Amino acid sequence: MKLKPIPSQEEADLNDPEEHFLWALRNLPMVAGSGLMTFSGYLRGWSKHLWECGFVHRSYLEGKADEDGNIHVSSLPEQRIHFREPFRGPHHTWNPAGRWAKPKDPEPEPARVPNIDEMTIQEQHALLYQFQQKGMIPKGPAGPAGAEVVKE
Repeated sequence: MKLKPIPSQEEADLNDPEEHFLWALRNLPMVAGSGLMTFSGYLRGWSKHLWECGFVHRSYLEGKADEDGNIHVSSLPEQRIHFREPFRGPHHTWNPAGRWAKPKDPEPEPARVPNIDEMTIQEQHALLYQFQQKGMIPKGPAGPAGAEVVKE
């Protein structure tokens, strides 16, 4: 039975993905010297995430080495997940459409924008109507601004 929610480096089970980095993720440095206090369940998830990305700690590698200090690559954990750039919207850090996925997971279908030149006039009007309902196109006829009467 585990007595501490976050084991020390010496107590951590390096073969357990949830504990492999757990000890290193506690009290991460923040501003003004204070440490980040986070629920151990989140830290366990982050530790497992790093493991699934293929990262391992030096002490784990030392345990895999033979008497000459060599490690065969087949004994290392494989990368199980990779980051997929957002499949919709802008490609930047803050777009939540980016996802961590397994290499064999199917790619999401890309968003398709219709070519209005291939649409009938009725389909084009239906599209315009949708934009008007969203407030993206003002309602009413387009044209020059009306005249204004100025009295002196």
